[in-house]
Amino acid sequence: MHTLFQIRRIPPPITVALLWLLVGCASQRPPEGGPPDTDPPYIIRTVPENRIVRFDGTQVSFVFNEYVQRQSFQDALHVSPLPETPPEIKWSGRRVTLRFAEDLLENRTYVITIGTNVRDLRAGNEMTETMHLAFSTGDSLDNGTFSGTVHGEPRSGVSLFAYLIDEERADTLDPAEDRPDYLVQSGQDGAFQFFNVLPGRYRVFAIRDKNNTLRYNAEIDEIGIPVHDVVVEDSTEITAPLRFHLHTEDTTRPAIQRVEALNERLVRVKFNETIYPQPPPSRFITITDSSSGERHFVIAVTAPPEDRYAWDLLLGHEMMERPFLLVIDSLEDGVGNALITDTMPLSFTGSVRPDTAMPLLISRYPEPNTVNVPPDSSFSLRFDRPVNLDEAFALRDSSDNIITLQMRRPDALRVDLLHPPLMEEAVYTFCVDLRQVRDSLTAQNVGDSTECITFTSGRPGEFGTLTGVVRTEDSTNTVIVRVRNVAAESGIRTAQTNSTRQFQFEKLPEGRYIIDAYIDRNDNNRYDFGKTFPLIRPEPYGIHPDTLRVRARWETNDIIVPLPVPDAETPAR
Repeated sequence: MHTLFQIRRIPPPITVALLWLLVGCASQRPPEGGPPDTDPPYIIRTVPENRIVRFDGTQVSFVFNEYVQRQSFQDALHVSPLPETPPEIKWSGRRVTLRFAEDLLENRTYVITIGTNVRDLRAGNEMTETMHLAFSTGDSLDNGTFSGTVHGEPRSGVSLFAYLIDEERADTLDPAEDRPDYLVQSGQDGAFQFFNVLPGRYRVFAIRDKNNTLRYNAEIDEIGIPVHDVVVEDSTEITAPLRFHLHTEDTTRPAIQRVEALNERLVRVKFNETIYPQPPPSRFITITDSSSGERHFVIAVTAPPEDRYAWDLLLGHEMMERPFLLVIDSLEDGVGNALITDTMPLSFTGSVRPDTAMPLLISRYPEPNTVNVPPDSSFSLRFDRPVNLDEAFALRDSSDNIITLQMRRPDALRVDLLHPPLMEEAVYTFCVDLRQVRDSLTAQNVGDSTECITFTSGRPGEFGTLTGVVRTEDSTNTVIVRVRNVAAESGIRTAQTNSTRQFQFEKLPEGRYIIDAYIDRNDNNRYDFGKTFPLIRPEPYGIHPDTLRVRARWETNDIIVPLPVPDAETPAR
């Protein structure tokens, strides 16, 4: 079972810590000896029984199957609604009793939640599911209910904060400031369920409440932001499950730490974190001679491999040794925090140091001695500055036969080379004549020799294919599908669906894969988790319920990834 929690409309705020001030002095020690304890603790009996009505008692008891750690029980305990005076906690062996110091409210449904944080005393095993005890002081119980799942590891012990909202509170609700009306915790499989809640509209956040404060602490607690609210009616039928994708929210805006002219054409800008788009478009950047007002145009932006978070701006003509002004706008970090521009423009001193740097080849595929290169793959090279190329490339097989190459230039820094399908499991030599690769600005050659590498082609049969469809009602936005090998560190591969929401991944190594999808509503090619306050909802997200096995020379097809796109309010009956 799972549970819920309510604490609104309490006259003075009461900290949860006060619940534990009055603790009985009964001894708690398990019997010694016996076999190792590997079983999780659980509650075998409650007084009163669950869902009793017309309750008029003054205390509630829980009996565990074994001794449990007191502090873990205290951390996992939630009472809804919270009495003005916290209940006294008494221990007697495996029994724990809550004694209310005041009369309970009339005609109210109370719910006491024991979350999965509870650990047994001997081995530290945790409860596997949240337990809840509901009872009413009136003739009936509130029966509103809804459920969902938390994605993220570990899945258990995540607190689900539910807030009863109206039109006004929907705009002002801040989980960092407001305590929830109801609370449950997720079980080991990430599932959770709210029971016995008042009818109404709810906004729910999934929070790994590390300090048990009942409030969200940004950049400390992981959080899942709701794609939609739920409307609960007084019924026991459950629909419209919620799904949460946990992350640590980044609320710090990116900033420029340093601007430095390295030579007469090169300006390095250092940020405090990764910024997007990558590379920063030159149209977002303005460099002006503060004396003459002349603008110096940026013709290329590259990432220096030796300086993290830095970008090099290559200018179309030389600077002088005098003050220049830099303005950069429209950049953001990976979660959408906008670049701090309050200090713009930034001043730096130009340089007259000659631009003598030769273009560098900063990345290439294939690398020297690479094996299992797919026979139908393409080659790529990326330089650190714009280059001109003539007949600079040659591809030969082991018999010294020349393989025709077709060059494409996606941008000023990258070169792609297409070739006919290669023979399987064959050795090839790929050469670059550095004398034919020249700097676009200075006309300097990259080198004075020819550089060659060897590689070995693979077999197409060593790879598998995944094909399927994303099931969603969204028909206009971009849908991006992601696959990740659960046992490898090769990163995530992505693909867009076609107009019928179908997708295909080819050349996947054998293994087991996780596949998910999201709707890229802002077309930034990244999943956006949303923000808590002011509320920005995350992009709709879906995941295939099982890991998928990819086998060599096989196509795993008919995969269906469910991706619901609910309205802001979804009924839950």
